[in-house]
Amino acid sequence: SSNYSVAYSNNVKKGTATATVTFKGNYSGTVKKTFKINPAKVSNVKLSSTSYTYNGKTKTPGVTVKDKKGRKLKKGTDYTVKYSSGRKNVGRYAVKVTFKGNYTGSKTVYYYIIPKSTSISRVSALRKGFKLSWKKQKTQTTGYQIQYSTSKKFKKAKAVNVSKNKTTSKSIKKLSSKKKYYVRVRTYKKVKINGKTKKVYSSWSKTKTVKTR
Repeated sequence: SSNYSVAYSNNVKKGTATATVTFKGNYSGTVKKTFKINPAKVSNVKLSSTSYTYNGKTKTPGVTVKDKKGRKLKKGTDYTVKYSSGRKNVGRYAVKVTFKGNYTGSKTVYYYIIPKSTSISRVSALRKGFKLSWKKQKTQTTGYQIQYSTSKKFKKAKAVNVSKNKTTSKSIKKLSSKKKYYVRVRTYKKVKINGKTKKVYSSWSKTKTVKTR
């Protein structure tokens, strides 16, 4: 407007901002108004990876943080990162991102270190069943899980757990006779997550097929 001009002080960063209105022409004087800029909240926190396969080395995923407008924030200036200790063995690990500067709040995201997988050595037909053998995986492994289905995509699949990692074969019985089954196996390790014992699984082995007798 030709009758006044406005100057702002600290109208970008969080805190108290000031707008100074200076009148001119037929008007005179100045008026100051203050207003508060609240710190922004951020929820868009992503890790470079949420799953690693165990290899005995420390796993530390990178962190990317963006505000609600999609702008990438700067580590150290806009946020700090704290990782769980250890980060070598199979389990779930936390990454806590604490916001600072113009941003407020914190967010904790998680990633997993999963066991090494195994592979099927042999699958042979039995009467109304099959026998599966696989390679032993003793490192960071509690046991194995076998999954089988008449569907190539493992729809309505059934699973059998093998509780000892020294066991490398299992017979599955009471199935349909002369039926084709798809079979795969994976390892697991029991770990404590929030005080509860849970299984952390590896990726699946390659699928094998067998036709029951």
